[in-house]
Amino acid sequence: MSILQNQIILDVFIKSMIVGISLSILLSILSYFIVLQRLNFLGVGISHSVFGGLAFNYLFGLSTLLLPIGFATLTALLIGILYRKGLSKDSAINVMFVFTMALGAVILSFSSGYSANILGMLFGDILAINTSDIVYSIILLAIGLVLFSLFFSHMQLITFNEELAKINGINVDLFYYLFLIFLGIVIVLSVKLIGIILVNAFLVLPALSGMNMARSYKSVLLWSILFSIISCISAIFISYYLNTPSGATIVITFFILWLFSSIFNKITRRL
Repeated sequence: MSILQNQIILDVFIKSMIVGISLSILLSILSYFIVLQRLNFLGVGISHSVFGGLAFNYLFGLSTLLLPIGFATLTALLIGILYRKGLSKDSAINVMFVFTMALGAVILSFSSGYSANILGMLFGDILAINTSDIVYSIILLAIGLVLFSLFFSHMQLITFNEELAKINGINVDLFYYLFLIFLGIVIVLSVKLIGIILVNAFLVLPALSGMNMARSYKSVLLWSILFSIISCISAIFISYYLNTPSGATIVITFFILWLFSSIFNKITRRL
């Protein structure tokens, strides 16, 4: 293998690792609140809405993130509004899920040669990650860590008791909608690495794995982040050497870790 090839491979790995670790931390924190609030399918509705934005990109030959982010945040807000207006969580998510997927499919059908890009869209492609993605992921990680460190106690109270949060003067609706918007933006950046179909696994498995290992809510969060980083780093290497979709490989790796954590949990409970 030539020096140039080695340099290209190293560059791909470095970019993938930076983006992967940044998103692992963010998705783990979001997973913590999503699982505790029993919003497990929320990521499905939002992630599949990205399909519509990406379809517009392919149709007009664009590479901007504005359209996917717009689709994701609008869908997230509509899900929140429908739920707040009395529709059940699952119904609100399903309504937006089927609409945005259908819209994306129709738009994409007008784009010639779209089938070549469909696998990367659905299951992730580490080769598609560029320098802009690194910058966006680092900025988003910094913003996310600042926001969650400042308002973690507020989010925690809202998660466990909305009425008590309102009594304490917390604007529950504002926090709810801001959470959905932030989730939508993180999902858009995650699609390149994990893919549209599989990104929801990263919003559920971290917290579930953490719960198997931890004995307090704070340690659940720490275990979630640790599991996410381990699965992401190991899967990126596996994905490259086996030439498999990065998203699918990450989720399979994460599933194995979750399985081991579940076994560990059952064993320790018996002791």
